Amino acid sequence: MKVLLVADNASKNFSGESALPLYYFDLFIARGLEVMMLCHSRCRDELRQRYTNDDIYSNIFFIEDTKLQKTLFYIGKYLPFIIRDRIIGQIIYILTQLSQKSISRSLVKRFSLQIVFQPVPISPVTPSAIYDCGVPVVIGPMCGGMEFPPAFSYLESKFEKISSKLARILAGYLNLIIPGKKKAQVLLVSNERTASVLPKGYLGKLYYVIESGVDLKLFKPRTEYAPTANQVVRVVYMARFVDQKGIPYLVEAFSRASSEANIVLELIGNGELFEETQAQVKRLGIVDKVNFHGWMQIDKADDLIRKCDIYMVPAIRDCGGCAQLEAMAIGLPVIAANWAGPGQYTDESSGILVDVDTVEGFIDGLAHAIVKLANSPELRVQLGLGAKQRVRSDYLDWDSKVDRVIEIFKENI
Repeated sequence: MKVLLVADNASKNFSGESALPLYYFDLFIARGLEVMMLCHSRCRDELRQRYTNDDIYSNIFFIEDTKLQKTLFYIGKYLPFIIRDRIIGQIIYILTQLSQKSISRSLVKRFSLQIVFQPVPISPVTPSAIYDCGVPVVIGPMCGGMEFPPAFSYLESKFEKISSKLARILAGYLNLIIPGKKKAQVLLVSNERTASVLPKGYLGKLYYVIESGVDLKLFKPRTEYAPTANQVVRVVYMARFVDQKGIPYLVEAFSRASSEANIVLELIGNGELFEETQAQVKRLGIVDKVNFHGWMQIDKADDLIRKCDIYMVPAIRDCGGCAQLEAMAIGLPVIAANWAGPGQYTDESSGILVDVDTVEGFIDGLAHAIVKLANSPELRVQLGLGAKQRVRSDYLDWDSKVDRVIEIFKENI
């Protein structure tokens, strides 16, 4: 099978979803597919170092920014982040795709390709300019349609709400003008919520495949874990320090739980709430029970997480969660918000889900779950075993996900 993989960024150095094309590219090759990739020139140096085999690297093609894109990027630096991200960024991305469209058609014809695959961006509302390529186009897996839980809607300012609404209106019109998702032969979505916000009038077949994944070859189960009743229980969080990740609620919940259990909180990551979180920890009088590690390289973070006992995912506006799946693959039980991605990945066999009906109820629920797991080594072991099994279902691991995507390709050639 001959596949063209189209992406803006294909990189381990950029945002999380930029790594997705590389997983597909590598695993398609490992399964004997003839794969070509088209991405932005900003990835060239990294990919040249990654693929020293010229036979592989020669199948990667690059596009450059136009003068218009460079001008828009310059203007965006002086605008609020939400405008820069949701409007200016989307326009720059569409311009990139328009360039990729003509190159894709040329590559399909030149190399007799059979499928064009566009795995990113994962947003279901972002328009796609990859259509009418002469072969079936497969887009996804996508995930989106996210909102804060009603009780947490106060976290989004009036300006942000208006900007989000404008961005969605703009996306709706762009999907009329640039109908890639309407014309795609196949659309892959993570869940019903994502399907509900796809452009109206799409014609392709709909398949359900979760977009996040874990590499079980890299994140192997720990075998040395043998907790005792009297040990200090290490609770770990690894994510950005921003409102949507729920870090303020976790710290408050941990403070409440610390009087009922022998626990320590390990915080990995940074972000706009980093200093505010440090102040919160000091105000609550739990400085001696909280360790701030800042940003850590993946291997060092993995080493730390393996030594911990409970993995926290208090995120209240997350589509996915690769880090959560990685912790589960290692064998950590999870405490997660019962909302969107975290609530979809964790079940009763692998962790404790906490409802988000009210802010106070969410904090109390997190605290209760921490105490329950911290005071029961047997339950931690049981749910840890369940977590290792959970990531081997529903195409949550990369090998089964890629095998499923290839099956879908074959069904639609």
